[in-house]
Amino acid sequence: MKRSGLVAKPVFDARTIPPLPPSRISHPLMPLVRFLAPFYLRLGLAFNDIELVRPQRFLEAVRAFQTGQTRLLVAFRHPYGDEPQLLLHAFQQVLPRLARRLGQPLPARPHLHMVHDYAVALWGGPLIRFILPRVGAVPVYHARTDTAGIRAIRDLLLNGAHPLALSPEGQISYHSEAAPRVEQGAVRMGLWCVKELAQAGRTERVQILPVSVHYRYDARAAGQLARMLRRLEKESGLPAHKDLNGQQLQVMQDVAERVDNRLLEICETFYACPPPAGLTAQQRWERVVEAALGRSEAILGLADSGKDPIQRVYRVRQAGWDLIYPARTDGTALGRALAQRRAGEAWLAMRHMELADLMAYHQVNYLRDPPLTGSAYDRLVETVLNLDDLVKRLRGGNISNRSNRIRKQARLVPGQMIDLTWHLADAGQDGRLATRQASEALRAQLTACMEGREDER
Repeated sequence: MKRSGLVAKPVFDARTIPPLPPSRISHPLMPLVRFLAPFYLRLGLAFNDIELVRPQRFLEAVRAFQTGQTRLLVAFRHPYGDEPQLLLHAFQQVLPRLARRLGQPLPARPHLHMVHDYAVALWGGPLIRFILPRVGAVPVYHARTDTAGIRAIRDLLLNGAHPLALSPEGQISYHSEAAPRVEQGAVRMGLWCVKELAQAGRTERVQILPVSVHYRYDARAAGQLARMLRRLEKESGLPAHKDLNGQQLQVMQDVAERVDNRLLEICETFYACPPPAGLTAQQRWERVVEAALGRSEAILGLADSGKDPIQRVYRVRQAGWDLIYPARTDGTALGRALAQRRAGEAWLAMRHMELADLMAYHQVNYLRDPPLTGSAYDRLVETVLNLDDLVKRLRGGNISNRSNRIRKQARLVPGQMIDLTWHLADAGQDGRLATRQASEALRAQLTACMEGREDER
């Protein structure tokens, strides 16, 4: 594929969807997972350390669950992609060590049932498909009625031996200090659990623990970051900046902005959407996202649903996978050939979707806005990684091609607990009102964590 310039191999064949076995924790496998996790986090994901801010809040939430006082849902920000692995390691190994150090050991080793998009098992490969169900992870579809999946998740929340964990953002959001996009699914499932507990005469309260995730990037990686910017200049056709050497933050910010502007021009040319006069760069990117989604929907024969860009991304993604992994195909030679063509068209349509998936979250001013919990350098690294990701998606890639080599420290920041039992009672058992109020409370807590105000109620 080097000659073509693509970073991913195109799909030209209709495939049989690989089945996922039922989600069931493999107790023989878990000791190996725990043993390998520190090496994987350090060597595979470039983490130097994990810091739990206000660890007592984590411990109180886990202890209340393990002693039968609550049913717990961990709602975590998902800006980078590595949050599930981080949280599993933190709950399985970091929290028990902290509890013992404080002289307050937990009743049992904590674990989390992670909820993941079914597509992760498709693009993640055979190893991911092997591990996910065996660590108790459960799949869900974003854009398809999934009665069995929702039922499994509801049962785990109601009766599971471990808390449920999911991202209320729905997917990776690519910015750690941008206002979180909170979907109502997590709150809705929690409120169902409140009602089911009441019907069963059980007294547990249903609570949500909001968790924000932030990376602190190693300043010694500035030279590595400068080399990435050099490569982005070259790939986007810009002349090399003579002073770019990783020593000056201002210079790297300037180069990142030049690359951003150049990639915007390239995308506008590719999608034939030259900007009218007077548009801001943010508005121009929004037009590119609209054009990319429109192109993918046209290829797949989908009408514009009128929904927000991320909902449209979900629908395109599902339609694409349905053609690459069709439920059935015509058994004739011609039928198989046509199925292969449809799979190839779906792959191409999903390349446009992958651009929209990333750039729907793009914020032109993110690089220059004052940092909230981190530093200007952390924002610069996020921006450069996103620009590098954009180039790879323009070259046919997806999230699996995203660079993950800059060393960093992870900070997990818990917000105030959100009691869904109280919210439903306060709303007079009005489920819709309680869903709106609790979702807004969740968004407020995640924002407070992001802004370093995690003590605010």
